[in-house]
Amino acid sequence: MFYSNAHTHSTWCDGKNTLAEMTAAAEKLRFTDLGFTCHSRASFDPTCPGIKDEAAYQKAVRTLAENSAVHLACGLEWDYFSPTPISGYDYFIGSVHYLPPKAGVYRSVDDTPKNFNETLQDWYQGDFLALAQDYYDLVVAHITHNQPKIVGHFDLVTKFDDTLHYLTPQNQKAYEKIALKALQKVVNVLKTYEGLVEVNTGGMSRGWRKQPYPAKFLLEFLASKKVPVILTSDSHQIDTLDYAFEKTQRLLQAVGFTASYQLKKGKFVPVRF
Repeated sequence: MFYSNAHTHSTWCDGKNTLAEMTAAAEKLRFTDLGFTCHSRASFDPTCPGIKDEAAYQKAVRTLAENSAVHLACGLEWDYFSPTPISGYDYFIGSVHYLPPKAGVYRSVDDTPKNFNETLQDWYQGDFLALAQDYYDLVVAHITHNQPKIVGHFDLVTKFDDTLHYLTPQNQKAYEKIALKALQKVVNVLKTYEGLVEVNTGGMSRGWRKQPYPAKFLLEFLASKKVPVILTSDSHQIDTLDYAFEKTQRLLQAVGFTASYQLKKGKFVPVRF
């Protein structure tokens, strides 16, 4: 049984549907809860500038919640390079979407394959391991310093690998070592405040990946360490709120999980499979 989705976008940022439309879709799915998580402010990125008025966004969610059959939570997907959010959110998803800037220029890891490849070649001379190390260093820093409730799409840096094939037999093991080392550091921090790792199907719904974030070898590590996870769709439109949840639940079971967390009546609770 799937009660909710805790990673949901709307027209307040780069989503295709309004808060009300997303809520109505959640009600049709018989969700008890829906967590909105608008992108945080990123004025340096014209393709996804994020929330412009946090107070108005919070008010809009709270107002809609007053007459909603679905319990609505107001969260924020907080990017590492965004300003510190205002108070009043129910929770944060801590995500990294950009690489360390050069000369004031920010480059995203998830906008288009073409742009990613240009960054890989121009900034890293084709060395994906160096790029991945920079990315994961930011993920560790974000979780360590800001302690969000949820770690967002941990290995987003691999979003376009099915298209560009920058992971090869020659660098795969070295990459896995980098990712696992970063994940261990993240897990150590999460244990200090009861944080969760997101299992995110957004790359699947948008056709970029066949499997969720994080990759299977990372999920196996999380299961072995008994790290709590939360299944989300990173939905940007009404027809993807529960995208591939059943398939992904089977994957979680196969690697050793017996439950995942969900939003239920306003609280994050474990739900057994």
